[in-house]
Amino acid sequence: MCRSDGISFNAVRSHNRVTSLKFTSPYTDILRLQTIDSLEVTILIDNTIDILLPSTAHVNRPPLTWDWSGRPQLRAEHGYSLLFTIRKKGTSRTILYDAGLAPDTLIHNLAVLGIQLTELDAIVLSHGHADHHGGLLGIIHSLGKKNLPLVLHPDAWKNRKIKFPSGQEIHMPPPDRQALEKNDVQIIDSRAPSFLLSDQALVTGQVDRVTEYENGFPYQYEEKDDDNWELDPWIWDDQGVVFHINGKGLVVASSCSHSGVVNVLRNAQRITGIDKVHAFIGGMHLTGGIFEKIIPQTIKDLTTIQPDIIIPGHCTGWKATHLISHEMPHAYTQGSVGTRIQLA
Repeated sequence: MCRSDGISFNAVRSHNRVTSLKFTSPYTDILRLQTIDSLEVTILIDNTIDILLPSTAHVNRPPLTWDWSGRPQLRAEHGYSLLFTIRKKGTSRTILYDAGLAPDTLIHNLAVLGIQLTELDAIVLSHGHADHHGGLLGIIHSLGKKNLPLVLHPDAWKNRKIKFPSGQEIHMPPPDRQALEKNDVQIIDSRAPSFLLSDQALVTGQVDRVTEYENGFPYQYEEKDDDNWELDPWIWDDQGVVFHINGKGLVVASSCSHSGVVNVLRNAQRITGIDKVHAFIGGMHLTGGIFEKIIPQTIKDLTTIQPDIIIPGHCTGWKATHLISHEMPHAYTQGSVGTRIQLA
């Protein structure tokens, strides 16, 4: 489907085969992702912030100022949001990936960073958990933009909860579809991969689950009907965004990687036909007792994929992050709210 403003969306047709154990897409054609000249990724929301981190050749940290104590401060929270600025042949386009947890954190951090989203081309939602869509309506209200595309997986509309072994439960409500539609958001929900911006960005859709050790989130439940909850561990709506930088390779962003980060990266390689991964940015969901046991195998497989740059965030956890920094010191870059990564 093509819009009159030149933004293109092409959902690749597939008949997904979902079993109770694994998902493997029967779709085998290579998706011809167009190359771009450069990509700027701004971390708008993450779990941590460190104002003393140094800038490097490809990473710019927010500048320090004399009157820093009197200024509004960037906020960290248990959530994630990235802003992509895609550049090719002198033109630039922007995609927002997720919106964090609190209703106003995204708007606040954008204001502190001096970023205006007046030219925002699309929003992509990684999955339906509240810490990734909580600020969605707030940013849409602030933009006042009609017919803004929002790309998500149909399972993102599920009402969910997490029930821990302790008995503690937390609610994971879905985005408010009715409110989004009232704000003239163009909802594009698809399990299949989708192209954005004249095939310069690829939303992965449902990720193939091929590893033996990346098995979703065993404490998640979905509401089937009135207060009847059923175990729903796979989080099929987990999806990332992929770019192909000319001469460098793939840039893969995955907000939580409930599919497993190795599955995420291998899926991106498979559907694009491109083996070289230049950068991975995002959460790996390796924090907490049930996931720490798969950290060694995950890092071992990451070293075989050999991305040039890894910027773990959000739900990666300190144990996995420390092991990545030890095993892949030349690739590892510490994330922090307000960081801008220049990839070219």
